Amino acid sequence: MPKPEQPTQTASLSREEIARLEVGHTRVAPVTARVLLAFFLTATAVVPIVEWAGVRALSAEGVTTAWSHLSGLPGGIRAHLSGAPAPAADSGPWRRVVSANRSVLAGLSGFERALEHESLLGRSLRPPAQLVLTGWLGVGNERVYRGRDGWLFYRPDVEYVTGPGFLDPAQLRRRVAAASEWTAPPQPNPREAIGQFQRDLEARGITLVVMPTPLKPGVHPEMLARRYAGATGVLQNPSYRAFVEDLKRDGVLVFDPSEAMAAARRAGPQYLRTDTHWRPETMEAVAELLGAFIAAHARLPATADPGYRLERPEVRNTGDIARMLDLPDDDPLFPPETVWLRRVLQPDGSPWRSSRDADVVVLGDSFSNIYALESMGWGTSAGFAEQLSYVLRRPVDRLVQNDDGAFATRAMLQRDPGRLDGKRVVVYQFAARELAFGDWKVIPLAASVESVPALARPPSGHRR
Repeated sequence: MPKPEQPTQTASLSREEIARLEVGHTRVAPVTARVLLAFFLTATAVVPIVEWAGVRALSAEGVTTAWSHLSGLPGGIRAHLSGAPAPAADSGPWRRVVSANRSVLAGLSGFERALEHESLLGRSLRPPAQLVLTGWLGVGNERVYRGRDGWLFYRPDVEYVTGPGFLDPAQLRRRVAAASEWTAPPQPNPREAIGQFQRDLEARGITLVVMPTPLKPGVHPEMLARRYAGATGVLQNPSYRAFVEDLKRDGVLVFDPSEAMAAARRAGPQYLRTDTHWRPETMEAVAELLGAFIAAHARLPATADPGYRLERPEVRNTGDIARMLDLPDDDPLFPPETVWLRRVLQPDGSPWRSSRDADVVVLGDSFSNIYALESMGWGTSAGFAEQLSYVLRRPVDRLVQNDDGAFATRAMLQRDPGRLDGKRVVVYQFAARELAFGDWKVIPLAASVESVPALARPPSGHRR
């Protein structure tokens, strides 16, 4: 006959010892264990079953789903492991295996991201959940910070201002070490890449003007935190001043509109309330200042006035940060904003056109594309290159890409070096966040095919 279990003697034990004994002898009733197990298994199975049923329905209608990202993996693996052409550095069997492994990791990572954003349950549950978080609790999400009076801020922009110096040696090492297994480590230091770019252009007789564009939380910190209501100037990353001084010391022209934008905010907002980008009147004012800067630092030959015309349409759109919140479509929490554009037109009334033969070219990112690229939803023919062209009264060439502003446009020039033929000035515009988070690959340019007269460089006394 079994003996009844004797109670543990605890009179002489400390509280910590009693707690360890109780945790180590936790008892769960059989019925409770079965209920919890059934609930856990059901909750685990429901999500893939619902996703599988939804994927089958959408696939039958020809709609691409997140699961389709996996379909290309087998073919990619076979291509890497077979005798398919490969660079000399990747021609060995072991390198092919490593390359195939990186392809698999990249594909799986892409699948995970797509599943996160495109899953049926996620698209159904995320908007109402985000509405509760943002509307009731006043918070954003992993990409958005909610500010004051209906303002929204992009998280990387805030982290650029509040984070460690992007030139700090420990931070440079940290960025390299944080690279994923399937991508090459980034080049985190922008000075070498810009220095190489400047030397390559100078060899062609071309003036480089570097234009780091200030970010929304730096220009309007008071809309993120009340304590900055009396702030003067523009908040920048701790390494920004040293970065600019280094470039100027190496003979690179830097056009920094920060002070002008800080002064102008007394008259009104310089950035869109729910978007990462500047307002059109801010961009137009910066283009005016840049035109004067180019006139003072580069010699451009006289040219006939193109006779551009202007029109002032009204545009209404929802900001890109508001869309990042993924709120319900009919939610009025962040309504669309209205702005007035200065559209630049040809003399015949047609939209402004980039000119490959122009002697000035703008390399830019989304700050140059907004108000020019129709897919961004803020109108056309009113972007930064258009405004600069109107200010200079001359045609302007344009190479722009929204993402990867640190290297994308320089890579375009490397692929098409003839684009620089006849150029006198290159304006290199990029969002300041790229200094902290961009990949500053050194991208050397091929030697010039034709000799460009050295009129682009002003006398040495004018260089900063």
